[in-house]
Amino acid sequence: MHRRHSVHDKAAARGAFRLLGTAVRWRPWHTVRLTLAACVLGTLAMGLFGTGGLDRLSITGAVPYGSAATRDSATLGKRYGFSAPELVLLLSVASDVRSPQVAAAGRAVEEDVRRTPGVRAASSYWSTNDPALLSRNTRSALVTANLTGDESHRAKTAQQLVAALGEHRGPVTITPTGTAWTHAETLDANRADLIRAELISAPACALILLFVFRSLVAALLPVVSALIATAGTLAFLRLLSSFMEVSVYASNIATALGLGLAVDYGILVVSRFREESVSGAPLQETIERSVRTAGRTIVVSASIVLASLSALLLFPFVFLRSAAWAAIAVVVFSAAASVIVIPALLALLGRSINRFDLFARFRRHGPPDPGGSPGWRRVALAVTRRPGVAALAATCLLAALSLPAWHVALGPTGVDDLPQHSRARTAAVMIRQNFASAPERDLIAGLPKGTPREDVEGHARTVSALPQTASVRTFTGRYRGGTKAEAPGPWDAHLDSPGGPVLVVTSRLPPGAEASTALVRHLRTLPAHGRVLVAGEAAEAVDALSAIRRTLPWCCGLIAAGTFALMAFFTRSLLVPLKAVVVAVAGLTATLGCLAYVFQDGHLRGVVGDFRAPGYLFDMTTVFLLATAYALSVDYEVFIVARIKEEYLASGDNTSAVVVGMQRTGRLVTAASLVFATAMAGPATSQVTPLKLTGAGLALAVLLDAVVVRGALVPGLMTLAGKANWWLPGARGRRRQVRHEA
Repeated sequence: MHRRHSVHDKAAARGAFRLLGTAVRWRPWHTVRLTLAACVLGTLAMGLFGTGGLDRLSITGAVPYGSAATRDSATLGKRYGFSAPELVLLLSVASDVRSPQVAAAGRAVEEDVRRTPGVRAASSYWSTNDPALLSRNTRSALVTANLTGDESHRAKTAQQLVAALGEHRGPVTITPTGTAWTHAETLDANRADLIRAELISAPACALILLFVFRSLVAALLPVVSALIATAGTLAFLRLLSSFMEVSVYASNIATALGLGLAVDYGILVVSRFREESVSGAPLQETIERSVRTAGRTIVVSASIVLASLSALLLFPFVFLRSAAWAAIAVVVFSAAASVIVIPALLALLGRSINRFDLFARFRRHGPPDPGGSPGWRRVALAVTRRPGVAALAATCLLAALSLPAWHVALGPTGVDDLPQHSRARTAAVMIRQNFASAPERDLIAGLPKGTPREDVEGHARTVSALPQTASVRTFTGRYRGGTKAEAPGPWDAHLDSPGGPVLVVTSRLPPGAEASTALVRHLRTLPAHGRVLVAGEAAEAVDALSAIRRTLPWCCGLIAAGTFALMAFFTRSLLVPLKAVVVAVAGLTATLGCLAYVFQDGHLRGVVGDFRAPGYLFDMTTVFLLATAYALSVDYEVFIVARIKEEYLASGDNTSAVVVGMQRTGRLVTAASLVFATAMAGPATSQVTPLKLTGAGLALAVLLDAVVVRGALVPGLMTLAGKANWWLPGARGRRRQVRHEA
């Protein structure tokens, strides 16, 4: 045992990692106490500072920077004086909205909306007599508002306005909807679901750690890392919000990844310390060995995770860039807590780390085997006896799960992804059922100034004849099916603006549908004497998807190159990093296939709860989910490969190294994946479909990776490769010298 550790210590102390061995010489004892006191005070200060700035974070971030739809919407508002409303109020009564009493209440609501700061313009049925704002049964009418500022500012304005109006005004009931209110209500629903999830998942995660470590003291140490990482990340996000727009969802990401990465790293250090303690070496030497081995693995893993999640900065979205910065902060704080704070706690606790096994009376066996998991040893032996069969079986299973991934489509989130009882969704459904057009399905097309009347009519007839178009409205009338259906009214006069004619095109399908995408592209290519401006939710969805498709290949290339380079540096091998990238992609493809089968195609709803299957996966949610799952997958890969490499350098026997490496890391990876999957079980039960997709997808990804990829595919492939795993030009002599010294 000592000879093996001495060899690894020499290998692990090279270069920058030599600092890890000297960073934990915790004498005298007041250094330990001072370090821990500083960490406690620092964590409390960061937590208070970070949570106090959550109201400064942006509510939205789903539209790419400088998108055509955003620019066109701003131009339509300034030059044409017309744009799609961001807030829509459905005013309902039991009788007829045209009665004098209801009309007075409706005009009062419209006036209150118009006077609210942040509202650029407001209109209603009562002020315009526009029949498009009156329901077919005349029991409902609409008040629409155009808001100033960016997405986040409009959402906050909608929150304040709706709160000020209340749910009732005289005889009318007010139900809000529209993009701004949908964003605000989505945030409230997410917060409620995440609070509920954390109240359930946090105790469950603690029980898992307690059961795995068989000690209350040992189980609490990874939780300390998670608290430090979360508090530090929230403080960092508040500072970052002073320089750039930061999505409020980044705080949710900090909590989720804090549980994932910080607990992973904490488990690794604590497990290695308990293993090294068996040798009977002095406490200081035991801690130094633990940090040199586990700490080196943590630094490499953190570097790879940083390289993977930093690639999200390439995407031109507030949400994804905020997610990237949150992930970067979580990784840095998690790694720092694991190699600084936890060793200090170990120095303070010493052998007391194994105390308080609350489940001792329920166990059939004694203390855990410091040499690793006997169960995982049996699995590793079975795999290494028939590595080809194990690798082929795992590959076939992953391939079968990946089949639905070949028809994956991406699309935006919308009002229908909110819970059924939400006010925004209720109003949207009522408007679709009772009104001639729904605001979220309207596209605003601004034609060039000076476009002749006959050209306007020609464009209206052509667009209305498209199968995906429900109707077209302009100052010359309303068109359906390629013909003029209604003559223009006085309410249509504003569609002939000083900036140019305007077409209001209503799609038959929601913004994310393929037909709506085709309609946007058709409008943008109308044969006009100048560029046609197109705004609306469907146009924003088209621009978002285009930005993702442009950026995704560069992002994937950067992630793969970073993973390969860092893994090659860590393992001194070419085959192992290549295998790491390939198996991670295989696991992600299988996860994507499962998500497409469930959330895109609508199968197995009883497993994760009822939800709307829109026929696509949510674009940015899926990108973030896959990037996070990849980072966690490579995180587990580094844990296993690091131990296999250590054993191979000591023995020179590749098969034995695979078995021992699996035996010593199997329980660790299982515990880490179970903790993270349990943390994701809460979001998976959310009534908000994108949050449900995130929770279920990440839980599935880590469990699939821990069981199939790490349990069968990785050891099978590494056994088949044999010594070729560790081949690198010019490295043979160095390895021979290391084994000779052993």
